[in-house]
Amino acid sequence: EQYTKKLYRYNNSGAETFNPPSYHYNPTNGNYTLDPRGKYVLSDYNLEGATDSYITRVNLQAFATYDRVFDGAHRVSGLLLYNQYQDNSQADAPAKFRGQSLKVGYGYKDKYLIDFNGAINGSDRFAANHRYGFFPAISFGYNIANEDYFKNNVKFIQYLKLRGSYGIVGSDAIGGSRYIYTQFYQNGTGGYSFGTNNNPVGTILEGTLANPNVFWESQKELNLAIESTMFDSKLGVTLEYFRNIRYNQLIIPGDVSNVIGIGVPAINAGKSLNRGFEAQITYQDRVGQLQFNSSLVFSYAKNKILDQREATPAYPYLYRTGHPIGQPFGYVFDGYYSQQDIDKINSNAPDKPVIPVNGSKVQPGDLKYKDLNNDGKIDQYDQKDIGLPNVPNTNVGLTLGMAYKGFSISVLLQGAFGYSFAVVGTGVEPFKSQFQPIHQQRWTPSTAATAQFPSLTTDPLSVSSPSNYMSDYWLINAHYIRLKSVDLGYQFPSKLLPFHFKYARIYISAYNLFTWRNYNKYQQDPEVATSSAGDVYPNQRIANLGLQVTF
Repeated sequence: EQYTKKLYRYNNSGAETFNPPSYHYNPTNGNYTLDPRGKYVLSDYNLEGATDSYITRVNLQAFATYDRVFDGAHRVSGLLLYNQYQDNSQADAPAKFRGQSLKVGYGYKDKYLIDFNGAINGSDRFAANHRYGFFPAISFGYNIANEDYFKNNVKFIQYLKLRGSYGIVGSDAIGGSRYIYTQFYQNGTGGYSFGTNNNPVGTILEGTLANPNVFWESQKELNLAIESTMFDSKLGVTLEYFRNIRYNQLIIPGDVSNVIGIGVPAINAGKSLNRGFEAQITYQDRVGQLQFNSSLVFSYAKNKILDQREATPAYPYLYRTGHPIGQPFGYVFDGYYSQQDIDKINSNAPDKPVIPVNGSKVQPGDLKYKDLNNDGKIDQYDQKDIGLPNVPNTNVGLTLGMAYKGFSISVLLQGAFGYSFAVVGTGVEPFKSQFQPIHQQRWTPSTAATAQFPSLTTDPLSVSSPSNYMSDYWLINAHYIRLKSVDLGYQFPSKLLPFHFKYARIYISAYNLFTWRNYNKYQQDPEVATSSAGDVYPNQRIANLGLQVTF
């Protein structure tokens, strides 16, 4: 009924680097002498480098479990866990973590299930009075298929379970300095001179302000799901909804004026919402010797920034709060500058088009942007939310498989929807990289009505450069479906195998065969998330022919 175990693990590693002398071997007499070739002679034995780079890790665990069934119907289980971890790396301060967890579960005839667990975790990344956090959670399950009335009336369903959970989890991954609750000082780059002899004295600078109240980031997690298998377990369905609110996120507050004159520490003030659902549908069956199976996986998720201590912007459309994480901001494309526009700008005509305020020289065929605040100039106050974040909000995967008398085939398709990308820098800008087909569709006086790219320029500060002026002109709201892999094989019957082979299979496999995407403007692989990656090595189609043999 009860089992107790203690585990102590110790790991110590070190490294020493040295250069041994180089010797010359004489095959005639079998003697070794120092290599006489001057430039190849190495120094005598010399310890160098990280001779004291020792890493020591100690992990201690102790736990007790309990599991018992009473009267054949009531099942009670429990777990009590203590764990402690310490990591010593060279001269760095040791990293320490300590946690205690308790889990209690009850089930009745495998129909009603409930679990409660709570953890008290402590980390040395927080000051002593904020070191420990309590993280509880509760989960439940109801297996309707085990009810007698359900078994007798709904026979095509073999398994049907409703489950849900709600709890709080925490993270001590604060990033940057591990001890932001402690004030640090550092040597300055300048100095002072004192006395008649101007004796130089070094300076000490105050580092970023400390935050003695920093504590655990936390997240409230809600999950609701239904699981079922039907038609003699041929069809399986799992549907799950989740809603997570992350709070006490460590962020650098943006509402503190720079007049403070010193670095501002991260504080537990951020808050964001992430919600969505996931689904998995599987089906498998056979007709005679023909077997087939399929699996569809679908996920959809949306997030939103609820609070990030943002300073009140000059215009409402500049707010980042309320948008998804990673929402791009930029200018709004408003056509190309024409020669008539340039003439008006040069003559300072009263109806001249607006231009950027940073002094960029405007040429015919350059991109023109909307003056959102109508102040007669283009600057940072004319940026707004454009496109979507660079992470898909919808992902789909479909696996198909079939087997018949030794022949087998499997196919994997994947797709992603609901994201944007913009190729910038060396990925698309001329004179920063190679020329590309899209540059043939550049603006010229004769192609002004159909141009798909601004006029070419060698000016690195051009108003048309996406590196300097990101706008919705460069954004693609993308989606794709890719035939990710195909595997076709044949397993030889055992009676046909020579040389006492136990198994033999010949196969052909291929990867990245076809991709259906909604754009062809840029040479950008849809799976590459980095927006400047238009010049990366292109995705390859790979085909393999192989033979597997077991002796």
